Amino acid sequence: MKIGILHLSDLHIQDNPLIDRIDNLVKAIDYDVNQLSHIYLILSGDIVNFGRQTEFENAKIFISKLIEKLKERRAIINIKIVTVPGNHDCCFDNEKKTRKSILNDCRTDEVLEDDYFTDAMAVQTNFWNFTNELTEFKDRDKVAYKYEFRPHLDFKITFHCYNTSWLTEINEKQGSLIIPENKFIENENGEYVISVFHHPTDWLSANTKRNNKQRFEEHLIKSSNLVIYGHEHDKGNPKAILQRNNNVIFCGGKAFNTNIIDETGFSLYEIDLSDKSINSKTFKFNGEEYSVESQEKHRIIEKIKRKFILCQEFESRITNLTIPLKHSKKPKLVLSDIFVFPDLEPLIENDSIVQYPNSSDLIDRVKNEENVNILIEGADQAGKTALLYVLFKRYYEMGLTPIFLRGKYCNDTDIKKLVKKSLKEQYNDDNIDLYFQLEKRIILIDNFHRSTLNSKYKKKLILSFTNNFDYVLVTSDNTYSSKNLTEETTSFKEYLKYKLLPLGHEKRSELIEQWLLIGENILTIQEEVILNNVKLRFNEINSLIGNRLMPSYPIFILTLLQSLDENLQNFSQTSYANIYLVLIKAGLIKEGIKDSVLTSLLNILKELAFYTYEKEISVINTDDFDNFITNYKRKYFRHKSLTNDKILKVLCNSNILKYDDEYYTFSYKYIYYFLIAQKISTDIEKYQDLIYQLCNEIHLEINANILIFLSHHTKAQILIDSIVFTSEIPFENASPLTLDKDDEFVKFISEFTNEIKHEIIEDINPKEEVKKELKKKDSTERNEQKYEDSEESILPPEAIEMNQAFRTVKIIGQIVKNQSGDFEKEKLIKLVEAAYNTIFRFLGFYSSMLEKDKEILIETIVEDIKRKEEEKKSRRGEIDVKFIEKSVRNIFQFISWRICVDSMTNLMFAVGTKGQNELFDKVNSNINSPASKIVTFAIKTFYNNIDIKELENLFNDVKENYLAQCILREYIKRHLYTNFVERKKRDRIIQIAGFNKQRLIGKMKIN
Repeated sequence: MKIGILHLSDLHIQDNPLIDRIDNLVKAIDYDVNQLSHIYLILSGDIVNFGRQTEFENAKIFISKLIEKLKERRAIINIKIVTVPGNHDCCFDNEKKTRKSILNDCRTDEVLEDDYFTDAMAVQTNFWNFTNELTEFKDRDKVAYKYEFRPHLDFKITFHCYNTSWLTEINEKQGSLIIPENKFIENENGEYVISVFHHPTDWLSANTKRNNKQRFEEHLIKSSNLVIYGHEHDKGNPKAILQRNNNVIFCGGKAFNTNIIDETGFSLYEIDLSDKSINSKTFKFNGEEYSVESQEKHRIIEKIKRKFILCQEFESRITNLTIPLKHSKKPKLVLSDIFVFPDLEPLIENDSIVQYPNSSDLIDRVKNEENVNILIEGADQAGKTALLYVLFKRYYEMGLTPIFLRGKYCNDTDIKKLVKKSLKEQYNDDNIDLYFQLEKRIILIDNFHRSTLNSKYKKKLILSFTNNFDYVLVTSDNTYSSKNLTEETTSFKEYLKYKLLPLGHEKRSELIEQWLLIGENILTIQEEVILNNVKLRFNEINSLIGNRLMPSYPIFILTLLQSLDENLQNFSQTSYANIYLVLIKAGLIKEGIKDSVLTSLLNILKELAFYTYEKEISVINTDDFDNFITNYKRKYFRHKSLTNDKILKVLCNSNILKYDDEYYTFSYKYIYYFLIAQKISTDIEKYQDLIYQLCNEIHLEINANILIFLSHHTKAQILIDSIVFTSEIPFENASPLTLDKDDEFVKFISEFTNEIKHEIIEDINPKEEVKKELKKKDSTERNEQKYEDSEESILPPEAIEMNQAFRTVKIIGQIVKNQSGDFEKEKLIKLVEAAYNTIFRFLGFYSSMLEKDKEILIETIVEDIKRKEEEKKSRRGEIDVKFIEKSVRNIFQFISWRICVDSMTNLMFAVGTKGQNELFDKVNSNINSPASKIVTFAIKTFYNNIDIKELENLFNDVKENYLAQCILREYIKRHLYTNFVERKKRDRIIQIAGFNKQRLIGKMKIN
């Protein structure tokens, strides 16, 4: 026996009762209907558009016609209707002025006054009249209510209906709605419960005292088998949350009626009473017929009540933020606002092929009932605790009773004693014997390396956890990696070991998007706007963190994001220097350092960094520090509370210094480089010789980064002159590449580019393309990191010159990006022109080398291949020498093409910035070559839309230069693939660029 749930959401009926869609709908489910004994028609809100009576009259016509058509197909079918109101079902034509004040009083966890509900729901009168007439529910003005049906003697189905729209206002904001806890409907064991409401839970407030959003979500998981909602015109795909002995499926309904016809649809859920399963189908409409878009099958599992309920205090601890992070659009942030699951690196020796799993996989492993034990190592600020908090909450939502244990409290080997203490802290019951009767036990141990137990008893404790829990997840520093062979390390021998990675490009972008969406109305914000905003913030963050200058841990990224937001509100280009200072101050303030002491401590820190730099020592011991302080006191006063021991303790606790094996070092490169640069900037004339030395050896990482930070601190002419002079040194005897059509280099590569002239532009979702690019960057960087060169100082001269060139350009870019508002126009033009010419000279050097040696290189490689083929001649027949020669030539052409395009792209990213088109146009005018025109175009189109007129002029300028056209097309393709471009303009751009049009049919693929 089967019953069905026909889910229609967001009909938005106004003047048109949508009768023309009914035949198509009924045809689409004709076969399914004939298998069903009962159909429950669920209308999950926004039945009409303005809540008016005339609209509801049209809705009645639609419902009656739909039922009539269904009955024609299967006369004996039993049809029942279930409705909940949406925001569009509220009529504000005659809203009372007093309602708004009532609404403000109702935004609490519990609402006990019945009059409040009546007054708040006065705007829903027409909905209740409609509901009372069409359904078996005859009450009104309810926040929560039930429909109960028994399609079979042994099966009861209950619809728990929640009126999420009772607090609706005309311009309602996400996160402003409430379902009072005293209105939650409990599930009686054995019932099959379907919870129905209009707004997804993200629209409920997380800012009430008990976090109404979170409470309602937990209630749904505990009480419901199926959750149905609408409002956001979702794709209708079910999202299952599996639990031990429980599961719940969340289904957001596709809008039945919107302006974009091919985004409309509905869902049908078939419940098989014989095997207790539910088959979910989502149908989409193409304007003529409905077809199945997705289909999934799930089990129905009877709900059970928890033995251990999470304590509110502990729940708040793992939900709220412990870091002082502020957002302009949300006064109180919670962990879920700013959390993304980081990637993990398996710690496997001698394994060249490494997969980097997402830490969210740790949830799936438990869902799949895998009994595994895992050790995750990571630095203090890598986000280990936040990950465990999120996992704890997810495991709890899955019906488990996880235990959270801090390593510093692991001071006993009696695990019953340790677990009992955690139960008392985290749950409503500390019955340890009852806990160990649970079928599946999971424990999360945070920072186990902080345990005060000795090695022998640490090992005993871990073995005890392993033997008594089904799933043990331990975080630590690198104490227990395979390279550290201590006694307790052997207890982790059978554990899967991972390293918690900093956020790569993809995760960084995901976190930035999450930050930018805080407080935004996700229904109205345009995809292209958020994509562009994420791109701009992403480039700013990348510029600030440098090439592994600081680890991209979430705490650093979020602090930088907050600082950038504050800088935009009080904009000053030179305030970028303060962003790094904020990171340092944040650690000190967290350790309780007050303003009166902070200034003195920051000066000590700056002098200490410069002291170690001048002494050319990377580590210091206590005696070194005492000597430093003795010298320091001769020049500066220090606060009386700052004893030597306290200074070292505070700096270590705030992760500015780290202590290892009796030595102190700076924890992160950015702190060290920043402080050295800060010291130099205080008296830049005094350190003129040092600046020349830094520039002269700019190929070294430390020198390049000190100069980058120095560019944040000062705009002194001596620094600018030194950098410009340095930019002229690499490849000084090479002529800059112009990409003129008569260049031999251009002619050589054109043979290759001629073979890609029929390239086709495809319809690609820009958001997905950007994500794909970021994934590719992560993969490339991880591979590069594994095979980095050991010593920069022993590089060959040509490689040193390349490093000098690219690092000088990077420093120029930092100045342009961060301080352009403080520099005279001519200085900026001179700087950017120097950057352009630096890269063009490198390409000129490469092209001259290629022109000189390419025939010899090609001949040498061809001869080598011929020799090898001669050895196989008896098996392969005649050798096609011309084919081999052409292949080798093509390889050289392709390599040259990539070097050319990649160098220009690196220049674009290094110096490019938004809102400086006049600057780049002036530089291009001064150089006036096809190469400068292409780079300038690339910069402008990366940060702005493509100017059609400018594009036409540019292609006209290079109409006889096929290589220049190909490079331009490369940047155009990237722009079209990574930006939302209006169709008419997109087609015009493609036409001007000369791409093949044969596949340019259809619409953009948008998720």
